[in-house]
Amino acid sequence: VWFSLSASSQFVLKQARSMVKDMAALLGPKKLLAQHVAYLYNAVLLPRLEFRLQTTLFSESTIQSIVKPMFSVLRRKAGLATTTPLPLLFLKLPFSIQNAFYRFLSSHIASWQKIFTHPDFKDFALYAISYLQGYLGAESCPTTINLEPWSQILETLEKLEYICACSVGFSLWTLSYELA
Repeated sequence: VWFSLSASSQFVLKQARSMVKDMAALLGPKKLLAQHVAYLYNAVLLPRLEFRLQTTLFSESTIQSIVKPMFSVLRRKAGLATTTPLPLLFLKLPFSIQNAFYRFLSSHIASWQKIFTHPDFKDFALYAISYLQGYLGAESCPTTINLEPWSQILETLEKLEYICACSVGFSLWTLSYELA
């Protein structure tokens, strides 16, 4: 984790951009397939960026601007036009590129979930959130919202999905019955 004594996130932003530009410059002249570049992006670059950005969450547009040099390399290796829309690269085939923003967002959510469920930190975290709620004058807060009804709905939907999947699976079987 990298910190700067100034309370600015620009330090981390510069490091992340530098890391991506260095990797793009390294992979650009190499004779690699687009699938190789996609693999290196998913398996090497994103985990390194996730580690660097674990204390800072940027907007989706900022994250896209950080990883843009790698997308340029990927487009070039795949023989795609520079105007190829990004959603095309995120399709499962042929590249399976992970969306960096959603990966980092889920990482942040998981770390907050660990903090709020850990017995040693839970009380302090709830106190800090309650303090912020009062300080900001917010009427509602994630800790005051009862999510129990939603969890019951999700459980019901999961059961229905399982039943539908089983029904479809059973309907694919060809069974014949003989009457004796």
